[in-house]
Amino acid sequence: MGLFKQKKQADEAAGDVTVYYSTPFGETKDGNQKPFLLARDGVPFFPVFYSKESMKEFCERMNRAAYVIIEGNIKAVMDTLRSIEPLKNAGIVIEPFSERPVEIMPRPSA
Repeated sequence: MGLFKQKKQADEAAGDVTVYYSTPFGETKDGNQKPFLLARDGVPFFPVFYSKESMKEFCERMNRAAYVIIEGNIKAVMDTLRSIEPLKNAGIVIEPFSERPVEIMPRPSA
């Protein structure tokens, strides 16, 4: 897991804004399996993007071999994360390597 740039807090993101993301687990170009997550202060964050181009740049920078581009919204991403046991406590970071990434903290576990 890597660390992303300075954070901008978002109490709530618009649920209907289109974002792009991929599966949280994948393979690096040298054949290693790994989660493609970032972290801040021990909290994992799942990266999502406003454009396909910035997602492609992220995957290249993270040495990701292959990926699928999924189009959705923040609510869909949150629902997906909550359905994957190891990611239930992950937050979301929108445009993590931009000058103004938006951080959505994970919801407390019930």
